[in-house]
Amino acid sequence: MDEIQFADGFDAPDRLAFGLGAGQLLTVVAGGLLAYAVARSPLPPPVAMPIAASLASVAAVLGWFRVAGRPGLDWALYACLYAVRPRGGRFAVDVTSARVPATTRHRPVMRLRPTSPRAPRAHPAAAPDADIIPLRPRGGWAGMARPLAVGDATSPATRPLRIGGAHRITFFSLKGGTGRTMLAVELACALASTSRARRDGAEPLRVALLDLDVRCASVAVRLGLAHAGLMEFALSPPDERRICDFMAPHRSGARVLLGPSGLSNPDWPVTAPLLREVLRELDIEGFDVVVMDVSPELCAVTRAALNSSDDVFVVVVPTASGVQDAYRTTEQLRHVGLRHQLRYVVNRARADVDVGVTIADLAGQLVAEVPDDPALADAENSHRVVTMHGESEGARALQRLARRIDSELAFACAT
Repeated sequence: MDEIQFADGFDAPDRLAFGLGAGQLLTVVAGGLLAYAVARSPLPPPVAMPIAASLASVAAVLGWFRVAGRPGLDWALYACLYAVRPRGGRFAVDVTSARVPATTRHRPVMRLRPTSPRAPRAHPAAAPDADIIPLRPRGGWAGMARPLAVGDATSPATRPLRIGGAHRITFFSLKGGTGRTMLAVELACALASTSRARRDGAEPLRVALLDLDVRCASVAVRLGLAHAGLMEFALSPPDERRICDFMAPHRSGARVLLGPSGLSNPDWPVTAPLLREVLRELDIEGFDVVVMDVSPELCAVTRAALNSSDDVFVVVVPTASGVQDAYRTTEQLRHVGLRHQLRYVVNRARADVDVGVTIADLAGQLVAEVPDDPALADAENSHRVVTMHGESEGARALQRLARRIDSELAFACAT
């Protein structure tokens, strides 16, 4: 793909000479001067010339050699930072409280206390000041009649807990037709089905899929579902509604909150406060992952979803307009304060197009490349989930993404 020029000063470093930025050019020049000095030194030529050639080669590699779109100098700096980074930094979480009944399950919100790397992961018997979110039991409150003792296999002190409630993922781009809905649907169903198939005895993930595209919701069509959804939840009496009653079950194990079936006002009844209530209810219900599909615009609901997300996956299509959209989307998201949550997913990837330079210029992390697979279009037309019913290249790429996120969540629980 030909290079696309954008306004200076956005993210990509300016090229000064020979296609090199300031740091790379300085490294090459310094390496060349040092090699020249060694070659002209009093050292014997059999010693001086190999050293000079090695210095010049290292400088050239650091300046011109690129891996995944990033120059060798950047990788050398990353390696040095990793080498000097302090190890440890684990935290213990106080998850019991003397202020609440022992018959209720709890999830900690955010109260961390640093421990030494060698300290055992043991929770105290009580922490009177622990911040908690009461979790509604899956079998109803009647099933929690037996008090849970500390050390019980199902007690809050021993079961894996995730800080801050559910892990929230949002797919976003300012350009329509990039495949946000397909990626959100496939990832949610893959996470739910993959965790159910695990054989390590771990409890499967509870996954929620939210269709927050208030202008053109399409998750219902994509999955072939008909059920009360977000609009009905918004119009129901606040004191009588429960979020799970408005979520459609999918055979993958995911629960789906469908969007409006027709065109709706983006300002009412689905609002940012309503979305925050939905997310709070999902935390109370004990969901582990919430995947959100949003509108290709920064309306109030979309902003609320993005601001509440742990990961924002910017969808990149490997075309000239798709790359331009990636730059514009990244710029807009960083203007609203979203920088560290951004990661990138390439959809409809082709072998002859490399977006590594684009991702490197955006200082982003590429987490998945989903190929341009006809099986994905066929699955959409037949309301199927390709990760559950196929072994195509697209299905394998999406399954790898689901396994990656699953392992990241498992690591977060373990540490």
